Amino acid sequence: MNNIYPYDREEIIVKNAWEEIALHVTSAFCFMCLLRFLYSKDKFFLWASGMMMIFHVREIHPPNANVVAYLTLLWLFYYAYKNHHLFAGYIRSKYLVTLLGVGFFTYVLAVSADERVWRDWIPIPGEQIFEVKLEETLEVLGHLAIGCALLFATKKTPANN
Repeated sequence: MNNIYPYDREEIIVKNAWEEIALHVTSAFCFMCLLRFLYSKDKFFLWASGMMMIFHVREIHPPNANVVAYLTLLWLFYYAYKNHHLFAGYIRSKYLVTLLGVGFFTYVLAVSADERVWRDWIPIPGEQIFEVKLEETLEVLGHLAIGCALLFATKKTPANN
């Protein structure tokens, strides 16, 4: 056991619990978006299910998961850009855009906390103690925000001016 940080065992248990929660959250949103696609036949929800599947696979942590996940996310956004007619009605929703923005911002914060990119810029005393909890909590919150944004998205008609 490490004498400097005697609670390392607790950190492993907490990390594993949050990792399991993240798996359940991402798989649930993936499945519910897929069900909404099957019910509505709207391709937006198939796209949303695919996005949540990417987050789910990344949470399993296979080799090269980060690179593959981020490249696949870029491809999904490129697909949405090229097929904007499928997504235009949803992008008008301020709730969708806001929740996606919050979700991805939170997710970026989680990844930066995991990589500890801010450790050298902003030295925080004892950050090793709460770094794992912070990263995993932010990651799950990001998944929740993105999943809610995608699952509960509603199509808006253009405003008549």
